Amino acid sequence: MKLRALLLGFLLAAGSSALLAEPLSRDASIYARPDASATVLGVLPTGSDPQPALDPAEPAPYGWMAVAVAGNHELYVDNKDVGKNLDVKPGSFFYLRPDRRAPVVATMLPGDKAELANLHGDFTSYKVEKPITGYIKLSGNPGAGRGPAAPARAPVIVAGAAATGEVGRAALPRFFEGRFAATQNFITYKHPYNFQLLDPSGNRFAYLDVSRLLLTDNIALFEDRVVIVYGTARTINEQGTKRVIEVESLHLK
Repeated sequence: MKLRALLLGFLLAAGSSALLAEPLSRDASIYARPDASATVLGVLPTGSDPQPALDPAEPAPYGWMAVAVAGNHELYVDNKDVGKNLDVKPGSFFYLRPDRRAPVVATMLPGDKAELANLHGDFTSYKVEKPITGYIKLSGNPGAGRGPAAPARAPVIVAGAAATGEVGRAALPRFFEGRFAATQNFITYKHPYNFQLLDPSGNRFAYLDVSRLLLTDNIALFEDRVVIVYGTARTINEQGTKRVIEVESLHLK
C-alpha cells in the first residue's frame, strides 16, 4: 500500500508540475502541508519556477504542488534515530519541530550533511544542507494551469463507491479530514473497529482501519484531535450507512 501511495504521489506531483508551464504570476506561500492553515516555510516570489519535490512525505492533492525548498535548515530528529557518534541514521525523518506529530519535511539519505545543533528533550536538532518538502497552492496562482480550481475541502469528504452504498467496492485513496476518536465497545455491542472519524457535529463519518500503519507513536496521541487521513473508503453494510477508511497515513492538521 505504501508503494501505491508513493506512486500516486509521484503521479500527482508530475501532473502538478505539468500545470506549471509558466513562471509564477504572483508570490506563492510555501506551506509545510497541503493546507492553507499549515505552517508557512517561506515564499516563492513572482516569476520563479517551482522545483517539484521528488519524494514528498505527503502526496499533494489536486490544486497543490509539492515543491523542493533549498537552503540550510535547522530540523529535528527523534533521539532514537541518532547514532552513538551523534550522526543521523540513514532513513530517519527530519521533523519541522521537536514533536512526533509535526510535519516530516525530509528524510536522511546516505551522503546527506547534517551538523549537530542542539538538544531538545526527546529530539536533537541538526543544520541540514538539503532541500526540504513544502507545498504551494496552484489555485491561488492565476498563471498556473488551465484546469478548474480545486474546490474548498469540506470537514469530511466521501466520493465514488463509498458514497453510493456499493458494499465491498472502494474508491481510490484520497484525503479525509475530521476528528479522530476511539469507539466504545460494550458487552451488548461491539464496534467492528476501535477508531472512528467524526464530522463537525460529532457524528461518526467512518470507522478507521489503522492496521496498515507502522506507527512508532502511541496512537492515543491523535485522539480527540482534528486529523488528515489518507486512505481508501468503502461501505461495510448493505444500506451504505456504515463505512470504513483503510488508513495509509495519518497526520494532525
